[in-house]
Amino acid sequence: MVMSKMGSLQTRTLVKIRVEQANEQRKAFIKEKLANHVAAQHKFTDQSKSLCAPGTRGEIQKEIEGWLSPQTSSSEHIFWITGIAGSGKSTLSATVVDNLRKKQTPVAAQFFISRNIPETIDPNKIIPTIAQQLSAFSPAAARIIHDALKHGFLTSQEEQVKGLLLTPIQEICKSYDRVIILIDALDELQNAAKSVLQMLLQIAPKGCNLPHNVRFVITSRPEHWADISKSQSLELAVFKQHSLLTDSSVEEVGSFVHAKMDKILAGVREKNPIDWESKWKGWPTEQQLRNLSGQANGLFHYAATALSWIEGQIDKYGTAAKRDFDKFAQKGMDPLNHLYGVILTSFKHLDPDQRPKQLLGFHHVLGTILVLQEPLVIHQITALLADIPQDDFDVANFLKQFRSVLIPGMTTSFEEATPQIHKSFRDYITGAHAPEEFCILMGHAQFVTARSCLEVIVNKGGGDNPAKIYSVRYWYQHLQEAVEEGVKLEDEKRGKWFKQMADDERMCNLLEQMLGEKVIYVWKTYSWDVFIAMATVGWTLLEQGTDEHRVKAISNIGRKAKVRDSVLLLCRPSLPRSLSLAFSSLAMGACFSSVTCPCLAHR
Repeated sequence: MVMSKMGSLQTRTLVKIRVEQANEQRKAFIKEKLANHVAAQHKFTDQSKSLCAPGTRGEIQKEIEGWLSPQTSSSEHIFWITGIAGSGKSTLSATVVDNLRKKQTPVAAQFFISRNIPETIDPNKIIPTIAQQLSAFSPAAARIIHDALKHGFLTSQEEQVKGLLLTPIQEICKSYDRVIILIDALDELQNAAKSVLQMLLQIAPKGCNLPHNVRFVITSRPEHWADISKSQSLELAVFKQHSLLTDSSVEEVGSFVHAKMDKILAGVREKNPIDWESKWKGWPTEQQLRNLSGQANGLFHYAATALSWIEGQIDKYGTAAKRDFDKFAQKGMDPLNHLYGVILTSFKHLDPDQRPKQLLGFHHVLGTILVLQEPLVIHQITALLADIPQDDFDVANFLKQFRSVLIPGMTTSFEEATPQIHKSFRDYITGAHAPEEFCILMGHAQFVTARSCLEVIVNKGGGDNPAKIYSVRYWYQHLQEAVEEGVKLEDEKRGKWFKQMADDERMCNLLEQMLGEKVIYVWKTYSWDVFIAMATVGWTLLEQGTDEHRVKAISNIGRKAKVRDSVLLLCRPSLPRSLSLAFSSLAMGACFSSVTCPCLAHR
């Protein structure tokens, strides 16, 4: 009898082990199949999203948590939260996910979209990324997704939604009271007006029958909900919409302003105990705080950014910073645009002799952060921008001065913080509202960043570090996007931009140095991607060429490239060993000559 029980226990244990092994194998298979189709940094913790301050957004948090509760019965499956830029959508989303985690009811999948992380704005990555999380969340879902991918990756969106999303969800719903999926900033997707509606038509078409216990939480700007709410092809009954700009949010921002200002003043008092009574007590007045709260009008980002900037001004100028407080109470302007305009005026106090260098550094640093292909922490950005002379421009100090317009990370260390530009400031600084001297052109930012990457590759010697790894991986993408941005310009501006790139001797010299055998060894892993990108760039530049001598030079290169291309394909199987011998004299001669064709023309 005892032996029988022991045998039964061993059998159950063995079965359990085999089931777990099979599940791990399925998850590994899914991860491999989806490797090139997922956004790695899709979680709020990956993006250092802030959480709601204590005492704020209490009503909406309570409403969402009640709606998500298994005890709540509802025919609505999609809770759509809308708010303008700066209203705190992402902060609320991060808080919802964090609260659910603390209550042991984690979301099945989360996807935070941010223009600071380009991979997250690709609409083709959203379903695969959610699917990979579902497979980790539930063994039953892993089996479904594994079977869907047996014969290869599903390329059509319809197949993906069915095989990687809806069918797995239906299976999970058999075992869980609630299946929660959160997608933040859906309006930030590329071609959002089209891609969002296409995806929703697959998830919630007219007459759809979603499982009763599945819940989607989605955030976006109001205009995207306005388009969706008019659709005749969606089952609008499954949607529940909530706007963040309410009377309670205005009151909460007022409370936030008072609490944050009290904290700032406590720091001032600690640093200046002797001067506190005579210089600081009674400032700011209650009316000044009300004015600031009124101008914020429910926008947490406005209030947080304004107070962060004021705190920086106090550290920098002491009591002289008091006069800056009332600048935020002016009316008649878009609140955020006015806020950013005030912050940028700090450059007007610079020494006129230093102003050109400071403005150049402003464009270089913020432009680089705008176009980064993946987030870097501050000391890594500083290393990437090492080509900026320290005597001319202190990158780290600049980032400290402008921390008020950079989304603060969750780390307490400044050097380890990841600066990310809020989408409202991104729109401002690249649009028509910014003063001309501060307006950043994306094509120029891409070009300058590509050049910085080449400086790191060519001049930083051996060894790997984050800045060098980034440079090797992305320099050619930045250069390609610089050219593509140039094509979008009007005729006159386009001609000037391509001439400016052509006349950049520094870039031309760096590209020539990339042909050195020791340097090629550094970037050889990405040789094929480099070749394709540079071929595209070279062809685009050829199309833009108007100079007969330039076109003739490129044509001669093109004829040589025909022979070189065939040899490259032959040596491809043995890469990278044959790279230093073949690629430097063959493919690189072709692709880099193509990209530097305008440079060759004036030599």
